[in-house]
Amino acid sequence: MKCLSIILTTALLDVSQMSEADRLTVAVGIPVKKLMANAGAAVAHEIKQRWSARPVTVLCGPGNNGGDGFVTARLLAESGWQVRVALLGSREKLVGAARYHADLWLGEIGPLTLVVIDGAELIVDAIFGAGLSRPLERVAAETLAVAAFRKIPIVAIDVPSGLMGDTGESFGAASSVLTVTFFRKKPGHVLLPGRLLCGEVIVADIGMPISVLEQIAPNTFENCPEIWVSALPQQPADFERWLNNPLSHDQVVTDPRILTFNDEAFSRQFDLTGDKLSRTRAAARSSNAIIMLRGADTIITAPNGMAIINTNAPESLANAWAGNALSGILLGLLVQEMDPFLAAAAAAWLSGAAATEFVPDQNTEDLADLLSGILRRLSI
Repeated sequence: MKCLSIILTTALLDVSQMSEADRLTVAVGIPVKKLMANAGAAVAHEIKQRWSARPVTVLCGPGNNGGDGFVTARLLAESGWQVRVALLGSREKLVGAARYHADLWLGEIGPLTLVVIDGAELIVDAIFGAGLSRPLERVAAETLAVAAFRKIPIVAIDVPSGLMGDTGESFGAASSVLTVTFFRKKPGHVLLPGRLLCGEVIVADIGMPISVLEQIAPNTFENCPEIWVSALPQQPADFERWLNNPLSHDQVVTDPRILTFNDEAFSRQFDLTGDKLSRTRAAARSSNAIIMLRGADTIITAPNGMAIINTNAPESLANAWAGNALSGILLGLLVQEMDPFLAAAAAAWLSGAAATEFVPDQNTEDLADLLSGILRRLSI
């Protein structure tokens, strides 16, 4: 697992870790006003890369997410866009950097109501970021829902408002076509249903130094070959043999160190409450085993709290065929003495890659050949 410490590009930061990253960044002399200006500039840039100038409504909230929205609105207006700004709350109650950037907006600021999206051809959702821990306020939820119903494209700043940054759970979030977040993704960007609500996710560089990650020491990562590719066995795995092995079937202990479950089997085995990532971590601690909670967002957790979330699989990966394939791939790697945590991550990614190409009525030999081809493309 030592390679995880250097794969910082795939680190996922929860809300508290991101707050700490903000604090550490300010401590080295980069003010919040500058970070906010950079964030809004990044959002405006991504919008202009995808759309020509058109009527846009920017929905701003009462905190720093709203401040990002004011920057975005100002820069789009300076580029010739027709911009309308609506605020949840009043300008007088804004504080700090958010108030500073709101004061730089010279146009009108209307109340956040359904009326403000009339005539809009694009919506910027800057109401609440990932730190929201309660259901979205009714007027905000209704406005976003109506925008989605009218098929007005929504661009979310940080996360779609109402999406929990730590868990991917939705409390009134509307689907966005684009989400622009900053520095690193959060678990909510990759866990379902958050992954589906975010649309395309862009991680913008807003000037936060990479050194802050080393101080935070993240323990959650988005799965990618760079994490485990160097640990793969030197000889190609005989996947066909293990895909046919009856021990590779659903919810069977494939190795004393690894337990694999779907949601239903996990709930029968562990009496735990909370979100999916927290429950998986707790199960790994209590069982002193690596836990794989399978699905389109398979989570792999180790007893020490390290977690990897797989994101390359379609929703159909939750079916029985996919479970058998994942377990078979895992066995094929474990018998060659690959590190079990990295083997689990590799198996999740490989099964996801195969699921995008494999037709279920193909036979095991076809799947084995497909996996061998994927490994060759990884230069193994």
